[in-house]
Amino acid sequence: MWGTKPPAYSVGWCEPMWSGDSGLTILFDDAPDPHDVEPDDPRITLVHLSCLIDDHPELGRGLDIAREYGVADRGDDGERVVGDLSRLDPN
Repeated sequence: MWGTKPPAYSVGWCEPMWSGDSGLTILFDDAPDPHDVEPDDPRITLVHLSCLIDDHPELGRGLDIAREYGVADRGDDGERVVGDLSRLDPN
């Protein structure tokens, strides 16, 4: 989880990297810029998935979309939509 201040503007999913990893990344409104992040940055935290859903049930649709398509962004109307996958391309 990057940041803590709702709303979450993006939900990403990639293949889990370790046992217990959901593969999900949540970017909240106050998420730090990746270039400003240092090791052990307190603005980036690991959260148990059930705790995240308990605290932010509005993320449910975004989690489902991200698992299916890779990215779910918050649209202009506040609804979750399939996000721009081209930003995930490292090239």
